[in-house]
Amino acid sequence: MNKLYTLILILTGLTINAQSDTICNPSFEDSLNNWGTFCNGSSNGNFSVDSSSAYSGSLGLEMDLTSISPPSNTCALTSCAVNLQQGKFYMISFWAKSNSSNDVLVVLQRTSAPFTNYAQKTFTFTNTWKKFELNTTDTAAVNNLKIKIKPQSDGVYSFDDFNFYPVSMLPTNTEICNGDFETGVSPWSQANSGANITAVSDSSTFQNGNFSAKVVISNTVNGQPIFSSCKSDIEKNKKYRIHFWAKSILGGQLATATSSLSSPPYTNYGIESFTLTTNWTEYTFLSESDSTIFGNVRFAKFKFSEDGTYYIDNVWYEEVPPQPFVCDGDFETDLSNWTQTINNGAIASMSITPSQAQNGFQSAMILVNTLGNTTGSIQLTSCKTDVLKDSLYYVSFWMKGSANNLGFNAITSFASPPYTALSANGFTTYDQWTEYCYSFSHDSTILGDIRLLKLQFLDAGTYHLDYVNVYGSDYVCLPVSVKEDSYNEISIFPNPVTNTLNFKSMDSNIHRVVVSDVNGRSVIEISNKHLLDGSLNVSSLKRGMYFLRLHTTNGFQYESSFIKN
Repeated sequence: MNKLYTLILILTGLTINAQSDTICNPSFEDSLNNWGTFCNGSSNGNFSVDSSSAYSGSLGLEMDLTSISPPSNTCALTSCAVNLQQGKFYMISFWAKSNSSNDVLVVLQRTSAPFTNYAQKTFTFTNTWKKFELNTTDTAAVNNLKIKIKPQSDGVYSFDDFNFYPVSMLPTNTEICNGDFETGVSPWSQANSGANITAVSDSSTFQNGNFSAKVVISNTVNGQPIFSSCKSDIEKNKKYRIHFWAKSILGGQLATATSSLSSPPYTNYGIESFTLTTNWTEYTFLSESDSTIFGNVRFAKFKFSEDGTYYIDNVWYEEVPPQPFVCDGDFETDLSNWTQTINNGAIASMSITPSQAQNGFQSAMILVNTLGNTTGSIQLTSCKTDVLKDSLYYVSFWMKGSANNLGFNAITSFASPPYTALSANGFTTYDQWTEYCYSFSHDSTILGDIRLLKLQFLDAGTYHLDYVNVYGSDYVCLPVSVKEDSYNEISIFPNPVTNTLNFKSMDSNIHRVVVSDVNGRSVIEISNKHLLDGSLNVSSLKRGMYFLRLHTTNGFQYESSFIKN
C-alpha cells in the first residue's frame, strides 16, 4: 500500500511539473475556467463554451462580437499566467476559425506595466479550421505573462486546443508581406516622423501586376517620413538581398532603404541611399544580422528626405550565400565605398580621375607627397565583405605609377582588430597599366568582416588603381614581378635565425630591403642604390615567421621567408 501511495505521489508530481509550461484548460473541456474575457468601450461580446465550436474533444470556445473598432472598442480572451525560462524557445499554437475572413491579433503580454509584448502576430481567420502558431524567447526569465486574443472586427470566432510548450529551436518566418501591393498597402505601415506621408495603392502606374504603392510626401523640413513592410524574422548569419522597383514624379530625389528593428533602438541591418529617376528602376541592398531576431525586423523600410510623389513596386528578397565582393571596384561613381587613411604625418590625396582608366571611364588616383612614419600611414581599403569556409579566391587589380618601382603592399585581412592578414603581398609599379593578383583562403566562414583589398603606399609619387575584382579557384592568376626563392636569386642564412640574418642576391639592381610580419606590417626597411648582399640585425623581433623582400630598380621583387627564434 505504501508503494502504491508513493507511486501516486510521484505521478502527481510529474503531472504538476508537466503543467509548468502549459496553458490551463487549453481545450475548454472544463468550461471557461482559468480564462479571462472582457470588452471595453462600446464593444459587446458573448463568450460561450459548446460542442459546435469544438475542433476536437467535446467542447470549444465561441466568441460572438459586435461593435468592434480598435483600439478603443475591443473584446479579448486571456489565458492563465505562463512563464518564460531564461534562454528557452517556446511555441504558442491553437486551432481557430471565424464566420468570415477576419483578422485576429494574438500577443504574449505582461499582466502588469510595462505591458511588453514577448510575441505578437496578426492572423487572418476563415470559415475553415486552421492551426495557428507564433513563437517567442527571451534572454532572461520572465514570469506572469498571458496570451491575449483580440479580434479586429465584428464576427463569430471559434477556438480550441491551445498549447504553450518549449521547443529546441524556433523556426524563422522571413517575409515581405504584400510586396507587390496587389491587395492594397496593408500590412505596410506609415510614419509621419514630423512630416506628412500618404501611401495608397495605385493602378495608374506599376512595374509588376496591376498595382503599385503611391507615396506622397510633404513637409520634410520637419522630418523624414517612413513607409515600412510588415514585421518579420531575420536569421543569424544569413545574408539577404532585398529588391525593389521605384521611381519619382520629379526624378533626382533621394530615398533611403533600410532593413532594421521595428522598435527602439531601430538598429539597421542594411542601409542604402538611392537617387530615383522618372523611370521604373530596380534597386537592391543587403541585410544581415549576427543573431536571430523573431518578429521584430522590417525588411524594407523606405525613408524620404524630400517632398514629392514616389512609386514603389515588386518588393522581394532572396537569400545570398556568403561570398566576397568588391564595392565599386571600377571606380565609375566615386570612392564612397572605399576607406581612405592618411595619418602619422603623411601628406597625400585620393580621388577619382577620368584622365586615366584601365577599364571604363575613370580610375582611382592616389597622390603621395610625403610618407608617414608607419607602413600603413597611407591606405586605401575596399568595403567589408564575406569569405566562405575553405574556399580559394583570387584578388585581381590593375595599377600603374607615375614612375617604375613605386612600392606598395596589397593585403587581404580582417576588418576588425587584430586585423589578421589572410594574404600579404609587396609589389612595385610600372609606368603602364599592369594586372596584379594573389590568392587567399580561410578555414571558417566570415560574414561582413573582411577587407578584400587593403593597399598601403610606400613611395612618393602618383598611383592609379582600377578594375578591382575577386575570382574563384579557376582563375588564371599570374602574379606580377615576384620571383620566388626557388630561382636561387636570393639566399638567406641562418634560418632559423636568432640575431643576425645574412642575405645574398644574384641581381645587381637591388635598391630596397623590406622585412614584414605575417600581417603585412613592415618591421625593417633598408634603402641603397647598389645593395647586393648584407646583413640585418633581427634580435629585436619577436619569435615567429617573417618575409624578406628585395626590391629592384627594374620592378622585380625577390621574396623568401625566415623564422626568428
